[in-house]
Amino acid sequence: MVKVANVEFKDPFIISSGIIPLVSKFISNVCVKYDISGITTKTLTLSPLEPHRPPTVIKLEEGCYMNAIGLGNPGIETLREFQVKGDCNLIISIGGSGVEDIMKSAEKIEDIRRQNINLGEKVKILELNLSSPNRKGYGESTSKFTLEIVKNVSGVTSLPVFVKLGPWDNTIELAGKALEGGANGLTLINTIKGLAISKEEFKPILSYGTGGISGKCIHPLAVRIIHDVYKEYKPEIIGMGGVFTWEDAIELMAVGAKLVGLGTVIIDRGYQVINDIRLGFRNYLKEKGLKIEEVIGIGVRN
Repeated sequence: MVKVANVEFKDPFIISSGIIPLVSKFISNVCVKYDISGITTKTLTLSPLEPHRPPTVIKLEEGCYMNAIGLGNPGIETLREFQVKGDCNLIISIGGSGVEDIMKSAEKIEDIRRQNINLGEKVKILELNLSSPNRKGYGESTSKFTLEIVKNVSGVTSLPVFVKLGPWDNTIELAGKALEGGANGLTLINTIKGLAISKEEFKPILSYGTGGISGKCIHPLAVRIIHDVYKEYKPEIIGMGGVFTWEDAIELMAVGAKLVGLGTVIIDRGYQVINDIRLGFRNYLKEKGLKIEEVIGIGVRN
């Protein structure tokens, strides 16, 4: 059991945003079949957003991908009739084009939770996506308003608020602003902006041009940023970035992550990998005689 922002999770492993389709039946099946501790929804906005034109995802090398879906989503109202079965916590990810837009999104989530009791009981955390690099005016573009956004959202939601930040030079500064604004924790890290050029046409392969790099190639970056943020503030952290094995998960927890998000590994290897990572993690703790809480931050304290 892991407690994050006073919310109990069965174990440290959750599914990161953007991996699972926003379909009640699909999410319910994953909850039941894989007994996942928590699922983060794809980022939702006040109004629907069309995804970028294909191609939107490419494989760069083994375990590394780049995507630019552009926060395409059906809008927050989709949750109005959402019914989820299974014993898993939901983390709702929201984004927007500015302070007021994101605050209104948070207000709408509150309204839907009151109306939809099933969803309301399962949603435990509100995650603010202030870091996606794949749509101008959204995500990363809103990070400069971190303090103001978090203050406004914290004033209209009853949920713990986590802020998802990217792997930038000013991440520590923005993390401080998020916490100053009332955030209960941080989600670290999002993808890092990259570019791939076709060797035949000599133009970007992705339709958007640039895209967010994920997977094994950003894992050391995630370890470093989580370490530095945890050392500075000791906040509650949901860590992610290239976790493909239980050893990768241990590494993120050792530098301060309480929960570990699985993302690209599921795209690469399927949902069964959740059980593989969970089993390896449990066996490691048993072999070492450790408790989960003893691992969190040990690499920073030592």
